[in-house]
Amino acid sequence: MIPEVKKYWLPVLLLLYLRGRLGRRQISHYLGIGEGRVKRIIRELSGKGLLDTKRGGEALSKDGLIFLFKSLVKHNIFSVHGFDASEVCEKCESVGFLLKNLIPCRIVDVRDEAVRGGARGALIIQAVDDSLVLPPDLGNLGDYYPKLEEAIKRCFKISKGDVIILAYSRNFGEALLGGLRASLLANKIFTCRRT
Repeated sequence: MIPEVKKYWLPVLLLLYLRGRLGRRQISHYLGIGEGRVKRIIRELSGKGLLDTKRGGEALSKDGLIFLFKSLVKHNIFSVHGFDASEVCEKCESVGFLLKNLIPCRIVDVRDEAVRGGARGALIIQAVDDSLVLPPDLGNLGDYYPKLEEAIKRCFKISKGDVIILAYSRNFGEALLGGLRASLLANKIFTCRRT
């Protein structure tokens, strides 16, 4: 079992990667955890050399960035970006997670995991040829959300067979936590393509 503080390492590092330097109070607000716990997390991450601490708050160190990307790739997450999700949900932000070489299944389970993680909802998007589609048969993403599709194509280097988990919420941290949980589940339950 992961110690209580250690389970927040990845969300804190990911938040700092996406939002830049933040203070304890901001981290606490985004992730919905107490400032005392945030202080312990920061102490542990700093002790490992993963954070750059200054008067303005915490940021990822070079080692922190390397640790974050190695941790994400272990779970088949190759890129993460924040997006404006106002086309999907008014006043919502979203975080997209790019997973490689998967065939989506049990989509409702993955979406529900995002909601359990704090997101208001999630889109599961599959790259098929040059299109981004909403499986199993909802059609092209661009037919519903053309601006979002354009932003996703611009931010991610997408290949056929990739899956994007896009969690959204009015609080960026809730979208991040929900999307991360959904992506970790998707990597476990989606079928891998043979290469």
